[in-house]
Amino acid sequence: MQINNSGYQSALKPGTEIESIVVVCSADDNYAMQVAVTGCSVIANLEGDSKMVLFIIDGGIKDHNKRKILTSLKSEKCEVRFLPIPDSFLGDDITTINKSLGPDGKTIAKYISIATFFRMLIPDLLPLEVKKAIYLDCDLVVRGNLEELWQVDLGENYVLAAQDTWIRSVSDPNGLLNYRELGIPSEAKYFNAGVLVINLKKWREDKICAEAMNYLRQNRKYIRWHDQDVLNPILAGKWGQLDPKWNFNAHSFYEHSSGDYLSWKDSESPFPEGVYNDLVRNPCIVHFASEKKPWNSRHTPRKEDFFQYVDMTEWSGWRLTIWRRLWRRLVYKAKTVMSRI
Repeated sequence: MQINNSGYQSALKPGTEIESIVVVCSADDNYAMQVAVTGCSVIANLEGDSKMVLFIIDGGIKDHNKRKILTSLKSEKCEVRFLPIPDSFLGDDITTINKSLGPDGKTIAKYISIATFFRMLIPDLLPLEVKKAIYLDCDLVVRGNLEELWQVDLGENYVLAAQDTWIRSVSDPNGLLNYRELGIPSEAKYFNAGVLVINLKKWREDKICAEAMNYLRQNRKYIRWHDQDVLNPILAGKWGQLDPKWNFNAHSFYEHSSGDYLSWKDSESPFPEGVYNDLVRNPCIVHFASEKKPWNSRHTPRKEDFFQYVDMTEWSGWRLTIWRRLWRRLVYKAKTVMSRI
C-alpha cells in the first residue's frame, strides 16, 4: 500500500470514467479512526457488484494513520484517494473566521473541527469527470446499502439532504439567525449537512463554492453551526428532502433516563408514526450528531453500532477506557488553562 512523496495517492487521470458510487469524507488526524470506521461500514453493507470510490479530504492526517486507513479499507469493493486542501483555504483568513463565528464570536458548536468547512469545496476538489457525489460526515456509520441512496434521483436540486430532527426549520431558536433578512419563509425546513447527495455539475455551473465562501466571510456573526449555517441559506428552496432513514440522529429521540427511545406520541417527531417507529428500529445511517460521541462519552445511544465497525478496522479493540477518559479530562483542563493565558 503505497503513499507517494506528497503523502497522497495519485488523482484520477483526465477523462477517467467513474462507474462506482462516489463518496467523500473530510478528516484531520483526530478523525483518522472515525473515517476508517465510516468507510468500513459502507463497504460491509454494499450488496452485489456495487463498488465505491472514497475520496478523503485530508486536513492533516499523518502518514502512519493514512496507512492504517488504507489497510482498514482494503477491499475489491473500495478504492481510496486522498485529496489535499488548497493552501489558500488554510490561510489565516479561514482560521480567523472559524474563531469568530456567531454573535460576539460565540459559536455554539465549539467541538466541531475546522475540517467541516472542507465539504463546501467538494465540487472544486473532485475531478470534473465526477458529476455526483455522496458526502458523509465521519461521526456516523452506514447500516444500509449505499447503492440505494446513490440511485435517488437528484432532479434539478443542488443537493439532497434530510431534515434536521433537532433544528427543524430556519426559524427554530437554533436555526438561522438572519432568515428574515434573507427573505426565507419561517416555515422553510432546515437540513442536516452530515449526509448530502451533491449535484456537482450544478454547483460548478453556478459557482456555489465561491458563493458559500463569500457568505461565510460576510455573515460570520450569524453562523453558529459552521458550514451547515452557510449551506442552508444559500441553498434555501434548492434542495430535495431525503428519507430520514439516511441521516438518523439517535440523540434526537433518545431518553437517557429510561435507556430507550421515546414513543412516537412523546417524541414530537415531525414524521408519521409508522415512519418514526421504523426509523428508530432500523435506520440506514446512524449519525452521532451531538457533542457526545462513542469515542468521548459512555452515554451515547447506539454506540454499539460504531464499535461493531471499529473492530473491522486497524483500530480493532479500541474502546473508551477509564485511562482514555482520564487523559481526555487532563487535555481538556490543559486547553482551558492555556486559553486563559
